[in-house]
Amino acid sequence: MKVLSKFKITKGFKTWLDMYKSIEPDLNDLGIKILWAGSNNDESMVYDVTEVENPEEAMKILTTREDITKKREEAGVILESTEIIDSIGNDYWGS
Repeated sequence: MKVLSKFKITKGFKTWLDMYKSIEPDLNDLGIKILWAGSNNDESMVYDVTEVENPEEAMKILTTREDITKKREEAGVILESTEIIDSIGNDYWGS
């Protein structure tokens, strides 16, 4: 299942992206794979399209698993701002 989600950041997109790349293998092992991510112009919000096996479990891991939450907090993620906007049933990726 694909979901569109968002969360607030305080240290800019590059800091978040560097952190994400460091935990990406762990997340992939847990069935969480970001397909696309981007920020708003002032780099205070990240939006992503993520493929997950179980969205509720993914949200729990991202907000409660200590090793992951520590890295996310250190990179400026406001954990309580994490929100699944909606699931994505159909999509198109331009050529």
